[in-house]
Amino acid sequence: MAWLVLRADLSSIRHLADKYEVRDFIRPRIGESYLVPLLGIHRRFADIDRSSLPKSFVIKCTHGCRWNERVPDRDAADWKAIGRRMESWRRKDYSRIWGESLYRGLEGRLIIEPWLGGPGGGVEDVKIFVDRGKPLGGIVHTADEPAFFTGYDTEGAVVLPRREGRVNPDPPECFDECLELAAVLGRGLPAVRVDFLVSHGRIHAGEMTFLTGAGLHLLLPGPAFTGAFDPREFDRRPILQEH
Repeated sequence: MAWLVLRADLSSIRHLADKYEVRDFIRPRIGESYLVPLLGIHRRFADIDRSSLPKSFVIKCTHGCRWNERVPDRDAADWKAIGRRMESWRRKDYSRIWGESLYRGLEGRLIIEPWLGGPGGGVEDVKIFVDRGKPLGGIVHTADEPAFFTGYDTEGAVVLPRREGRVNPDPPECFDECLELAAVLGRGLPAVRVDFLVSHGRIHAGEMTFLTGAGLHLLLPGPAFTGAFDPREFDRRPILQEH
């Protein structure tokens, strides 16, 4: 991961890092039904029509990571404060934070989606690591506690236990289906992490992640999820080999 951050030119797969444009990649591969419903895409916060939104929703910047705002109550929200944060993020170049070339040149826009599960809901993040189209397993955590995750191999066995003495739950029932979907979405790529959101048993494909933690995460991807990964495979052009 660090090698890719420091040396790789990932401009040919830049569109896969954009939270809006990646939908056009996901749709023909696994179908519209796996996409998170779209409530709006806007170039500026001022363009958002609040009256058209449901009570709870999520606003995300399309060109970065963790630039999200979860709004539990549309009518009680401090729209001025939310607008200041979202516009501050929207104007920034995320590639300058950790030097990730994947994000360089992306247009800052705002995407609005339903808050899956709603405030207090049990949304799970299922993140599958794929090596040349072959899923190697993945990690699972809740949206509210991303620091506490369990890693599983493709058979559901724990390969990365939770820290701080926490109990390792069984993988969710949809784990096998997530593995299958990730294999389809990872086809033609040297390596990728495919991120899913699962609410009430329904799977939604969220993002394609190539630079986990910008190469600085203490545990991930880790030996269990790297396979025979060779970052030099990203030197080919184009990186994505369509079949």
